[in-house]
Amino acid sequence: DVVAGGRGSVRFADDTVEVGVTHVNDATAGAEGEMTGLDLQWQINAQTLLKAEIADSRSTLPTGDQDGSAHSIDFEHNSENLDVHAFIREVEDGYGLGLQSAADKGIRRLGVDARARVGEHFNVEGQAGWQQNLANDAIRNLARGAVRYERNAFTARLGVAHAEDEFEDGDTRTSNVAELLLSQRVMDGNLKLRASGSTSLGGEAENIDFPTQYVIGADYRISETIELVAEYEDAQAADLDAQMTRLGVRATPWNRGQVNSFVTSESNEFGPRLFANVGLIQGFQLNERWVLDVGVDHAETLVESGARSFDPDRELPSGSFDEDFTAAFVGAMYSADLWSANMRVEHRNSDSEARQSLLLGWYRQPSIGHGLSAGLTAYSVENVQGNEMAAANLRFGWAYRMADKKWSFLDRIDLVYDRSSLADDEQKSWRIVNNFVANRRISAATQLSLQYAFKYVRSVFDDDDYTGYTDIIGADVRHAFHPRWDAGFNTSVYHSWKSDVIDYGAGVDLGFNVASNVWISLGYNFEGFEDRDFEAARFTAEGPYLRFSIKADQHALKRIAGR
Repeated sequence: DVVAGGRGSVRFADDTVEVGVTHVNDATAGAEGEMTGLDLQWQINAQTLLKAEIADSRSTLPTGDQDGSAHSIDFEHNSENLDVHAFIREVEDGYGLGLQSAADKGIRRLGVDARARVGEHFNVEGQAGWQQNLANDAIRNLARGAVRYERNAFTARLGVAHAEDEFEDGDTRTSNVAELLLSQRVMDGNLKLRASGSTSLGGEAENIDFPTQYVIGADYRISETIELVAEYEDAQAADLDAQMTRLGVRATPWNRGQVNSFVTSESNEFGPRLFANVGLIQGFQLNERWVLDVGVDHAETLVESGARSFDPDRELPSGSFDEDFTAAFVGAMYSADLWSANMRVEHRNSDSEARQSLLLGWYRQPSIGHGLSAGLTAYSVENVQGNEMAAANLRFGWAYRMADKKWSFLDRIDLVYDRSSLADDEQKSWRIVNNFVANRRISAATQLSLQYAFKYVRSVFDDDDYTGYTDIIGADVRHAFHPRWDAGFNTSVYHSWKSDVIDYGAGVDLGFNVASNVWISLGYNFEGFEDRDFEAARFTAEGPYLRFSIKADQHALKRIAGR
């Protein structure tokens, strides 16, 4: 199947106006569709920008045909003392090619946000908006106003908010709340103490998205880019009772980026909750050899059976519609002169399941040009129905790459185990997968790559036992005919010995060096096959493909980050 698309644009009026057209065609079997969009951007002056976009899509799904449209108009003005953002947006429920956020579909909204600086330390903030849920015709009216005071290490914000949801049957949910935020940095600015709250003005807060809410927290700055964060939140509304506790690490690796390693969520005074479960070790540096990463998250939510939400597809600002949970992880990384290792252990216990995960990694460079690695990924899950799943992948790798040698070798072996127990059915599987590649530099412009890979599989379904041996032999030749262009030819033979099935692969590709350490290639395989254990080394399926490659070392990442 082929998914293809592109965008073309033209600029005029001294490059202050840009008009673009986008088209995407998706030929995925069973989910065919196409989307066409038109966009406009007008830089009225140095402080004022107007953006507009309209798009239409049609698609065929197993549930039937669907079509829809979306449009948006955004007006932004940013000056030294005044920021204004006004917008009109609508996304019909049938719009998109399967990639649209469920929380954004079927919503029509218009609004304006403004911030004005008054004097040296004061800002006045305002927000007004109207939203309609196209699925249930619910209407939301929202108005907010606040005064913010900032001086040195102290911040205070005092405001009021009105939110009213009116549903199709005439039922309403209204919240009128006063909002207060206080934060103070102490210990030379390394520790930030903060508290925020919103309390109902006259009666109980009815709107589940605007409850009476109290948050206390502390952020300790370990370094210029790492903070350790602890937070407790309590929220109450007519149909809601929620408590959340969080402990985690917040890192800002680059000037414009931020990574949160909370197991589930983070809330701050400047915007909506950010949900993330990034599964990486970012951590904070204990010393020159140790890096530590931790996270704890607990949510306990009671939602009444008659609770109504303006948009059920969107997460609650406090608590969770889905389930209560407790989650925690700890990770560590140790770096020595010749080797390094990392570890991460996670546990999550929720209303629906209990899950444990373990990740281990190890690398050693015994001598120049040689590299040894090992890794383990394992998890187990048991849900409330008593069904169990478990999986583990133990991996070993070896690399030989000498700068002054014409040959280089890579080998990796994976030992994979899977088990599932569903009702009265039990399935088990063991796999040994080995991938070996040898690369030969024939000349400065030409190289040859040889591959041999095999796997042995044993699967057990209840009392039935199945085994099989499969291998692949492949060769690739590449030649650079320009400093930035190269071409390649590949061929391979795929053999399943027990079933005596043989498939062949052959194809060509054209590569382009976009930038230093960034390479893109367009190829086509005249013959091909698919196997998930062998396809990581090269694209083996029949048909066209586009491949993007980047050498992701620390130098390349710094260039991407602009540092």
